[in-house]
Amino acid sequence: MLKIGLVFIGSLLSLIFNCYGQSNYMSSGYVSLIIKGASPHDLKKLEVDGPFMSDPLQGDRPVKFRSVNDSTLLLSEFTFGPASVFFRMNGRYLSTILLPNETNFINLHVTDSANFDLDYHGSYKEIFDNSGLQEKLIMKMFSYKPIVKKGGAKFTSEKEFTGVKMLHLNQMKDSLLKNAPSQFLRNYYSKLIETYQITPLLKDYNKSLLTYYKMTGIDDKKEVNLPVRTRSYYDNLITSGYLDSLSLLPSGYFDLLLTIQKDTLLEFPDILKAGPVVFTKSLSKTFKYLSPDDHNLFYDMMVASAYINAINQGRQLSDQNLYDIIAYFKNKQLSSYILHRSDISMFSQKKNGEVFFLPFEKEHDDVLNTILEKYKGKAVLIDLWATWCGPCLAASPAMEKVKKRFENRDDIKFIYLTDETSDRNRFYELTKVLKGEHYYLHKNQFEAIKKKYNFEGIPSYVVFDKNGNMSQASTAPDNLEEVAKAWIEKVL
Repeated sequence: MLKIGLVFIGSLLSLIFNCYGQSNYMSSGYVSLIIKGASPHDLKKLEVDGPFMSDPLQGDRPVKFRSVNDSTLLLSEFTFGPASVFFRMNGRYLSTILLPNETNFINLHVTDSANFDLDYHGSYKEIFDNSGLQEKLIMKMFSYKPIVKKGGAKFTSEKEFTGVKMLHLNQMKDSLLKNAPSQFLRNYYSKLIETYQITPLLKDYNKSLLTYYKMTGIDDKKEVNLPVRTRSYYDNLITSGYLDSLSLLPSGYFDLLLTIQKDTLLEFPDILKAGPVVFTKSLSKTFKYLSPDDHNLFYDMMVASAYINAINQGRQLSDQNLYDIIAYFKNKQLSSYILHRSDISMFSQKKNGEVFFLPFEKEHDDVLNTILEKYKGKAVLIDLWATWCGPCLAASPAMEKVKKRFENRDDIKFIYLTDETSDRNRFYELTKVLKGEHYYLHKNQFEAIKKKYNFEGIPSYVVFDKNGNMSQASTAPDNLEEVAKAWIEKVL
């Protein structure tokens, strides 16, 4: 009897916790993580790379731990909903989820540079304690190969294709999650896998289909008759699971929403011109099967992300837009967050001496020499990047170490170049984290620089000596930190 009572109490506490946690999923506020060393010397023995953070209305971005004192680091950011955070400590991958208006603690005890203990206090201790498992899971997810029948029949409809892909997705989840330590982690990891696997299917239907055909042995485009894609393409991909607030947890959630918004097939109107009611009606043309309620979670997050996307593009909200946002959303924390992002955007876009937004006339393609002229007599490392480029953001911790190595030198400059494909607001936010001077160029100007040095992708780097002569040009080199230090030493 006592055992039954304890089980009941445990289940009740778990239910209360889940309800509390999920209520915070739809709140806005500051998320906070504090790392506290047992002694002032502990933090000096550790190297922290990152961290990166994402939340339901912002994609992955580098953020910073601030040094409060010799034994305390603080991470604090304003978010809507749960914020996914990951970083490395002495090479060890660590991940957790932070909730608005909560403070999480990591008590740190260092034995030596190779050994340290971490005691996590927060709502998602289970995720943190299984960080290593999550890292392995992500690596296995991207290397997973589904079992396909060679020489299989071609698809007669796009819905048939998504049905097979979802079958493969479920097989992947069953394979990777069979040893998950708990049902909560199984559910969380399942959402993580689902979000990362579905987004590419939405971004490029033709590429996804041709890739599948190639796995079956059909590699001649002339042999392939691609089924026409219609709105029913979404039926198997965006399911009722996106009405559950647990769908907000994965770090790729915001990118999924943006991918849907950018699908020309769905013909979404400009939300700043049409307003949220018309935008929601447009949503219902494709997603009515999810719910008869026009204020379900998926619809609300799609509408909110449409406003955030407009703000990120540097567009200013009109008085009518502000009224529409306040009147439309039942969740006032959500509407307040959108207005907050709008205010931050207007404030951030005021130019300063280290950020140059579209400083050159569009018709002038060759702007690199003009930029270099400003730094005459100094060595220059140019970093070509974009806010949407995952490898670019992942390289930022290594580059921060390079900049720290030369922070006492006044004869080396670090210059960041991006273009109009980068979200404007996110660009301004990231310039606060990425030290150096930043140029937001027209797309043709950025492409001219890439062409000049035969760069096909980013992140790419160009190093110039003090006389303005190019010394090095490279795309995504291995061991970036050591390589970049060597580049700079050579030209100083």
